[in-house]
Amino acid sequence: MHLVIYGDFNCPFSALASSRVERLEGAGVVNVEWRAVEHAPDIPRSGEPVRGDLADELDRELEQVHELLSAGEDLVLRRPRLRSNTGVAVATYAGSDPRVRSAVRVELFRRYWVDGQDLGDDRLLVEVGGARRATLTSVQWRREWLDLDRPVVPMMRLPDGYVSRGLGALARLAQLLDATSGRSLPRPFDGVAACDADREHVSNQGDIDEDS
Repeated sequence: MHLVIYGDFNCPFSALASSRVERLEGAGVVNVEWRAVEHAPDIPRSGEPVRGDLADELDRELEQVHELLSAGEDLVLRRPRLRSNTGVAVATYAGSDPRVRSAVRVELFRRYWVDGQDLGDDRLLVEVGGARRATLTSVQWRREWLDLDRPVVPMMRLPDGYVSRGLGALARLAQLLDATSGRSLPRPFDGVAACDADREHVSNQGDIDEDS
């Protein structure tokens, strides 16, 4: 099964999607093309300190991600001290060797959400993804994402072309994991949440795929 997923490294919902993709890839169940996108280009290049309302927002998002974890799913995300601008990180990821790009994705999420490192740090990016930056590719990915209906992160395009949004995408990844492990768990989502395009809030609306 081939899936295309759009996500950003500074979005905790995308971090959960990446974790689930990593497990599915490890099981050989899916072939995922992860197209990283910068969903909040207004963040200063040097980043933005996480405090006040922004800290409260991230705490709410991290709590929600924790509530979305399935039985046996172990994912630890910590609130970073700095909200990173991910423009260069996305270009670095796009420029990495496709043979190791999945590992680069996993490591970038880990460096930010576990170690609290700044994804705008050039030395970190060279260490993780190499020195090559594919800016044109990252721009193309972002255009594709913006052309989708009501772009949020994460978003997932299924083999039949259907695009699943936000928690709908996360739910589908969880269902694939359940099928892989032989478990049959209830669908845990009644609403939909995702980081929106300007990252000002988490929206909850519509059905599982925000199709309404």
